[in-house]
Amino acid sequence: MLELDSIFDNVAVMLQTLSDILESEQRILIENNSISHLNEIINQKSQLLIELKLLDEKRLKTGKQYNIQPPYNEDPQLMLKWQAITNTTQRLAQLNRENGIIIQNRMNMTQQSIDYLKSINNPAVYTYNGYQQSETISSKRAKV
Repeated sequence: MLELDSIFDNVAVMLQTLSDILESEQRILIENNSISHLNEIINQKSQLLIELKLLDEKRLKTGKQYNIQPPYNEDPQLMLKWQAITNTTQRLAQLNRENGIIIQNRMNMTQQSIDYLKSINNPAVYTYNGYQQSETISSKRAKV
């Protein structure tokens, strides 16, 4: 059981680190500063998630070895740690969803800006009878 206790302690530390990373990511996205650091944050987040997955696999293997499963009712200390991990994980999932929404909104605004700029660079050209022509024609061929 000591092994599970140690795994839970490591997971708790890693989740706190992940929380710090997600909060930094959100701060950068909201404040629109240090955007160049986003790539580094994404790499840190990915690495940490890989390490958490490996620890979770170790937790499952150890649980099978001791024949104990979540929510670990057999051991009150493990049960409390598991509950804390579960609560933290839910909070982090929500924070990650919020960051995803911020990113999606930024992408939508960027696309709208691009579309607007395209419309400025491609002014509408009308034919002599008042219809809009889809292609830009040379001024030599246009009738006034």
